[in-house]
Amino acid sequence: MKNNTTAIVYVGLALLVLATIASCSRKKDKWLNRNFHAMGTYYNILYNGNLALEDGKHDVVNNYKEDYWAVLPIERMNIKEIQEKNPNKSENSNFERAEEKATKAIQKHSMFMGGKEYNPQIDEAFLLLGKSRYYDQRFIPSKDAFGFILNHYPKSSTINEAKIWMEKVNMRLEYYDMAIDNLNAILNGPALEDYETYEAASTLAQAYLFENQKENAIQPLDTAIKYAPNHETEGRLNYIRGQIYALLNNKDSAEVSFERVIELNRKSPRTYMIHAKLEKLRLKGFEEIPLDTTQMFFNEMAENRENRPYLDFIFYDNAIFKLQNDSVDHAIKYFNKSLREEPQDEYLRAQNHYNLGEIYFDRASYETAGKYYDSTITHLTAGTRERRDVKRKRDNLQDVIKFERIADKNDSIINLINASEEERLKIFEDYIEELKIEQQSVFADDKAPTLNNPMFGRQQSQVGSSRQSSEDNFYFYDVTQKKRGESSFRKEWGDIELTDNWRTDAESKSLSSDDEEEDIPEEEKFKDPKFDPETYIAKIPTEQKVIDSISDERNFAYYQLGLIYKEKFREYDLAIDKLENLLESDPEERLVLPSKYYLYKIYQEIENEAKANYWKNNILEEHPDSRYASILRNPEAYLKDENNPQNIYTQLYKKFKAGHYEEVIQKTEEYADLFLGTAIVPKFELLKARARAKTQGLEAYKESLNYVALTFPQSKEGKYAQKLFDDLEKDFKQPEFNFEEQPDEKYMLVYSFDTDTYSEEEIEAFTEKLNEGVAEEQALELEVSKDYYNNSKTLVTVRGLTSKLGAEGLAEKWINNEFLENEFNYFVISRSNYKIAQVYKNLDEYLNKLN
Repeated sequence: MKNNTTAIVYVGLALLVLATIASCSRKKDKWLNRNFHAMGTYYNILYNGNLALEDGKHDVVNNYKEDYWAVLPIERMNIKEIQEKNPNKSENSNFERAEEKATKAIQKHSMFMGGKEYNPQIDEAFLLLGKSRYYDQRFIPSKDAFGFILNHYPKSSTINEAKIWMEKVNMRLEYYDMAIDNLNAILNGPALEDYETYEAASTLAQAYLFENQKENAIQPLDTAIKYAPNHETEGRLNYIRGQIYALLNNKDSAEVSFERVIELNRKSPRTYMIHAKLEKLRLKGFEEIPLDTTQMFFNEMAENRENRPYLDFIFYDNAIFKLQNDSVDHAIKYFNKSLREEPQDEYLRAQNHYNLGEIYFDRASYETAGKYYDSTITHLTAGTRERRDVKRKRDNLQDVIKFERIADKNDSIINLINASEEERLKIFEDYIEELKIEQQSVFADDKAPTLNNPMFGRQQSQVGSSRQSSEDNFYFYDVTQKKRGESSFRKEWGDIELTDNWRTDAESKSLSSDDEEEDIPEEEKFKDPKFDPETYIAKIPTEQKVIDSISDERNFAYYQLGLIYKEKFREYDLAIDKLENLLESDPEERLVLPSKYYLYKIYQEIENEAKANYWKNNILEEHPDSRYASILRNPEAYLKDENNPQNIYTQLYKKFKAGHYEEVIQKTEEYADLFLGTAIVPKFELLKARARAKTQGLEAYKESLNYVALTFPQSKEGKYAQKLFDDLEKDFKQPEFNFEEQPDEKYMLVYSFDTDTYSEEEIEAFTEKLNEGVAEEQALELEVSKDYYNNSKTLVTVRGLTSKLGAEGLAEKWINNEFLENEFNYFVISRSNYKIAQVYKNLDEYLNKLN
């Protein structure tokens, strides 16, 4: 009996093994085969592949940095540029693993026979394959996978999902119209599962947003919210809907959406709730809400421990609220508090610095404003218009900062020169008392100035750098934190030696150190010359020539500041202060009359007739023969005078058209100085830019255009120069010379003349001779031109030749028949290459490559 049972078991096992082997076949349409491969695909390969896909999606979401300054994207993905991606390789190990699992399922378990797939799980494998490629941003391969489902599995249970994901890919490939049409068809077609409705509606809403059709995005977004798979997604979508309504100026609907986010409370990420509360307040308008109500709101937000990660935004909004309610000092406080939270949002950092810069700009503290603008620029994305605008504003401050520093420094020195001995002694004794106090502190060596410092110890401002960069936030790299720590340590333990067991012996060593300090006589502590007033008094200039130089430099700085405040910033009070102080300081003669004239013009602009008439009469009485007096006496006649700036400009422009570029550059510089502060100066500078383009090439042209745009931003010439500069900067790339002969290209025969060797008359005579030679070539439509290249080289060209060989043949013909002598240097160049050589002034580079 026992032997029979054993035999039955063995037979059963054998049959099971044979059945298993038989079921492994993918070429038989049997129940056992289908279910064996289906179960192996689903419970092993696809299960693990989908787990990897979920992990990868989690990575994508976690690596995405939210930008609350714009409408949040419905799907979080850091989209890379095409050139940054490898279309055939995954950049995320989880997506790579998911793709491997999907591929393995297809390769080892597909039962595709007679144009039909018998393994019901293979369509799921293709779906996994497409999703893993999609999240890895390999959109074309992803589209292939979804397309395979649509083409080969039309009755698949995943067909709707595959259609939706196909449109997600089309959206990422920027086929927005196609995606919108197809998604609308899907949503209006046969009933979908809830998760399919969510995917289709959310993708449609995102496509509308990409197409900037915000109104159309609302309806599919409502549908997506209704079928949202979880509260986190629901909170995000409601927040996005609130942002869209706010942009559409539908404040009531926006407030309702933000309120729904707030109601979710802890069911949704707190970041959405915090920003929703801030957005609700902005919708009402900071200026419309009672001051105490708003401040109470911000206080409650800041005091809540759970809100600590969001204090940077809370403090920033509080600062904006203060600013809009004219509480500027409090605004400064909260902008700085926001910065001290070390925001991870770079744009938030930029906005804090920019607003501080604007505050100090409005206060005419231009040096401080400039430092904040510098910090703003470092946190704005390169190449953006906003960054260029801030940089332009910062560059506009360059001169005012420079001249204010000169004026401050020289004023200090002149005040010391004019002070009595007693006053000087008192000034430096007070200063030395401060030094002695510093000497007693922990930081004496770092803070005490050297004797070489001409500003007698003025310390460098730290404005605009309230925090170290994120790269240098290690404690010992932050000088301020390090010194604060040292101070705290010394207060606790005293000056102790670095030895073993320092804590156990710290008290005795500290006391002994203090005793030693007390034993040092007062006169020994401060024997350094920096504590002697005579050290500084001896440095005060006494030679009249040096004093005059300091005074002249200060006066010129005042003059420049007066013009800058008048022309650039329309700060008329500051301009008046600088120019009137200048006239009281016995300035050089060349500065007196222009300063009086500009004071007259300023008082005219601010409609102070009494002051304007005072300066007008002063000019007419004290400077009756001056150009300014002529203008004041008879403005109409002055317009016709040959010395009128407009007439001078007209004559100079004619010289430019005649090709006298070097003379134009020289004269424009002279006239720009002569007419400084008048409306004609930007025209001279723009003409100079054009002349530099002819003589020095494109880079010099861009440099001059940038100068005109920055120096005269309010003038039409400045605006035109800015437009030209932006056009040149946009997608700028210097073209390369092309030495391959093109079928439709025109060629030029060029004779090069060194102007140090050949006179202008000789070059002109050669040009006439070439005209004679061209006239004899009646079959060809040729033209001779004399072109300026630079100050030392002139090019005489024969244009209209249709081939390089023909151009060379013409040159050799003229030499062979002795029409031209062999001594003239010539070369052949295509018209496009000639243009490059003239624009970039790189003809030598072309000739070197040609040879």
